[in-house]
Amino acid sequence: MAKVTVKLFGVYRLDTHLATAQIEAQKLNELLELLHAQIAQKAQQEGTTEQIKDLSFKDATVFINGERCRKSRQKLSDGDEVWILSPASGG
Repeated sequence: MAKVTVKLFGVYRLDTHLATAQIEAQKLNELLELLHAQIAQKAQQEGTTEQIKDLSFKDATVFINGERCRKSRQKLSDGDEVWILSPASGG
């Protein structure tokens, strides 16, 4: 298991009320599942009634150590920093 720092940006940060987290996972897809569970647990503890949306690799832009990640099953290493950015929108 790799212990990594996760930073959320954009809509993900606003919706989850979470800026950073420490998570242990072997691969990125596992990290996203664990992060979603952590966010759901936090919302339940705070009594939030909103449905927590899944953090999906296909719906996010993900960087690992400053480089764009293109594989959801990317292996993680101790000390990695994962950034999860919401998709751009606007008009």
